[in-house]
Amino acid sequence: MATGPDDLSVYPPLLDAPFGPREGNLVRPLVDGSVAFDLIAGAVEAAVSSVWVCVAFVETTATFPGGRGTFLDLMDRATGRGVDVRVLFWHPEGEAAQADDTLPGDEKSSALLDERDTIWQARWDAVGMRCQHQKAWLMDAGTPDEVAFVGGINIGTGSMAGRDHDEPVRHGRYANIHDVHCMVRGPAVTDVHDNFVMRWNGASERDRENGAWPAAGTDDLGPPAGRTASAGDTTAQIVRSVLPGLYPELPDGENSVRAQYLAAIAAAREYIYIEDQILLSHVVLVALGEALERGVVVVALVPGDPMPELAGYRAFPGIAAGYDALAALAGHAGFCLAAPAARRSWGYEEIYVHSKTMVVDDRWATIGSANLIFTSFQGDTEMNVSFWDAEVVRTFRVRQIDEQGGFQSAAMSGREAVGRLAEVAGDNAGRRARGGDLAGFACRIDPTRWAT
Repeated sequence: MATGPDDLSVYPPLLDAPFGPREGNLVRPLVDGSVAFDLIAGAVEAAVSSVWVCVAFVETTATFPGGRGTFLDLMDRATGRGVDVRVLFWHPEGEAAQADDTLPGDEKSSALLDERDTIWQARWDAVGMRCQHQKAWLMDAGTPDEVAFVGGINIGTGSMAGRDHDEPVRHGRYANIHDVHCMVRGPAVTDVHDNFVMRWNGASERDRENGAWPAAGTDDLGPPAGRTASAGDTTAQIVRSVLPGLYPELPDGENSVRAQYLAAIAAAREYIYIEDQILLSHVVLVALGEALERGVVVVALVPGDPMPELAGYRAFPGIAAGYDALAALAGHAGFCLAAPAARRSWGYEEIYVHSKTMVVDDRWATIGSANLIFTSFQGDTEMNVSFWDAEVVRTFRVRQIDEQGGFQSAAMSGREAVGRLAEVAGDNAGRRARGGDLAGFACRIDPTRWAT
């Protein structure tokens, strides 16, 4: 089913954003990393002209499905076929530069690429103490066969998990991750192309020592020559968070991810389903409260063992207000906060929610890199793809709900399915307290105590 006649009026796109809504796309949500990275790696292997990637976090030892090797192996093989490979890495500043899952523009990174005899191009891009957080892949840019992958999945061992979330070999907070990416073909891909060119040409470290590879120099890119041809029936829009002054093309920055979320929440009539690593945006949580007052059912999936930095962030007034707004939602009967877990022989493993998605009324959805916290709206550089297509959105909702609830929801309305998930999550919380087996993964948790 293509976009309905009233979808874009009821759930409005952002007409004043740098990238408008584009008709004629093929959009395929990809739930869990084993599915997403299998298709992404396949697209890299099929590319004939270019492979361009925006990388935030990467474990250089993590291997892709199907025995394809590491990210660096994939890039090397593509270059060996004569493909133009360019990787735009985040250049972290401060403590983040020492993390095992970043590849900053420094002597160590240059040495690693030198040891591998790397000949593809890389540049590093910083944004002060914030994060260049976009995770996007673009293959065969500017050709009829171009394809983009936009979403939230980092390149790491824990991110390669499948929908069954089998027990991983290693344990820890990020060992078993639930995440989502999205494949896009069609006119919206030109905007992903445009974004990459803007960031590549404007990469902050490109002229600094160890800020680009090869050391002999890298070259700039020209803008897209034209809009990609239609590839499907879905209307999609690329929305971003970009600070003012980072790039000449956006002197005032961009805050369309935030605006798109708020517009969709305000339009909701039946249900809102959220998966997000960080649910602490005061403005979003207040809007969710207003939706609940209208009778909308809201279920949000978050990590049960969230990143420990969040508790410390509560000292900041902006984030403290988000905690208060989340706690206030506990008073609404239509709200459920849940976290996925799996029963093991030794107890319960928390499955880490890293996805950043929202589905509204089986009519609109968004998938991307932006967490629901003000720093993702006004600090980190982010990119989401939002889309309007009842069939695609509904299929996406069914896929998410079925995994988390352990039941089949295809015959249910969206509101019924989300309500049933809330019931299952409540039952699972009781089962977990008694040491029993779980139905699916979602377990209801207390909003007043999350991430404290």
